[in-house]
Amino acid sequence: MTAQTIDRIVPLTRKNMGGVWPALIVPWTDEDEVDEERFARECRSYGGTGVRGIYTGGTTGEFYAQDDASFAQITRIACEEGHAAGLPVQIGCTALSTRTARQRIAVALEAGADGIQIAYPFWLELKPDEALSFFKEIAREADGTPIILYHTSRAKRKLSPAEIGQIAREVPTLIGMKDTGCDIDTLKAMLKEAPDLAISGGENFYERMPAGGRGGYCSITGLNTRFVVKCHNLCEAGKFKEAEPYNRTIMRLLNEALLPMVNNDGLFDSAIDRVQRIVGGGDVGLRCQGPYRSASSEHVRRLKEWCRANAPELLA
Repeated sequence: MTAQTIDRIVPLTRKNMGGVWPALIVPWTDEDEVDEERFARECRSYGGTGVRGIYTGGTTGEFYAQDDASFAQITRIACEEGHAAGLPVQIGCTALSTRTARQRIAVALEAGADGIQIAYPFWLELKPDEALSFFKEIAREADGTPIILYHTSRAKRKLSPAEIGQIAREVPTLIGMKDTGCDIDTLKAMLKEAPDLAISGGENFYERMPAGGRGGYCSITGLNTRFVVKCHNLCEAGKFKEAEPYNRTIMRLLNEALLPMVNNDGLFDSAIDRVQRIVGGGDVGLRCQGPYRSASSEHVRRLKEWCRANAPELLA
């Protein structure tokens, strides 16, 4: 990576954190190994699309299925390719213990990560003092690199606004949150406790940004990146009336095409996001790591048909 490329990466802060961040899907081989060539192409594909950056881990990136070797591969490729495209990279370092999280953070820093995205350990439900000590320890390990909390109910419980405020005050390198499930009242309560924390949601950023939300970690970005970015940028400019048709299409897609895959077919995010990405032109494959089921070519066909009939602009 050249010095000119590095200069294009603006350090992430509480003030500038926001925008649209697509999750990177990991293509697996038939032997459940990382397909490095296809993953590199996937990282590069977001260059020049208007997204603020890319990130690994989470459910879409199947962090729970990554051993040490695959985590290191994914981290290295994401940082190399993201930076070559001028994009900052958050590396998901969620783990079941502080020790393992610290080890993953060390790998991420060695690779040049611009941010550490992390949920707290979740096998046993954390008490408030344990959550605070966890974030203090990972902040020490991150050594000044910004931290983004993946605030999810899949971590047994969600921290209260008061707990968020305390952590934000005592861990200044915590710059933002990915919280795709909180309601508007909870968002406002968290921002009252931590006014400068950059809290982003998912596809519902249209509703949250007037209440202080910063952007979206959107799976639909994989289907049509520029469409989602356009909607976000209109919202960021305060042009919500112009953004409303984009949001209406996004909500219809979620409710009419994607949620049935959850409710009727028993698919998780990791499988559904692959379907979206393939319909959007990505080369990520349908294979998910077991024991979780993968989607099928029939799901791809159904999503394409829905888009053609209801929102052809998503196939542009």
